[in-house]
Amino acid sequence: ESLHPAAGCLMSSSWQQRLKGAAVVLAAYLIVMEAKQMIDDWIMEKEMKRRKELALRMHIDKRDGWCLDELKPFDGKDPDSPILLAIDGRVFNVWRSRHLYGAGGSYEELAGGDATRMLAKQSLETEQDDGQPLTESELEVMTNWK
Repeated sequence: ESLHPAAGCLMSSSWQQRLKGAAVVLAAYLIVMEAKQMIDDWIMEKEMKRRKELALRMHIDKRDGWCLDELKPFDGKDPDSPILLAIDGRVFNVWRSRHLYGAGGSYEELAGGDATRMLAKQSLETEQDDGQPLTESELEVMTNWK
């Protein structure tokens, strides 16, 4: 047994070895955690840069007077292009929901065109549209989509 100078009492060498071992484990843990944080920060920085670049590529300036032919190229088939759809004269860029409006998505029929009647009629099949003027309830449904 040896005298521990700080405590002023006897401390066995096995306890000293245990404390040294615990200190080494703690130091290693802290080093690993700091390295992990640095790697996580680096990965997050790369991801944020990628997202900003994607948002810039997907940006379309807001404007009035879109024609149907101008919307067609933005139908979601090109993964490097925005996805646009029109509802009651307003054009929406829905690229963030590519999984819904892009190729293979549940609402891909709405992309690249005027979705007003399909949304109002709650149908994704244009052949189900009777061509009649929209009813009050259909107009309300369509308005809720805007």
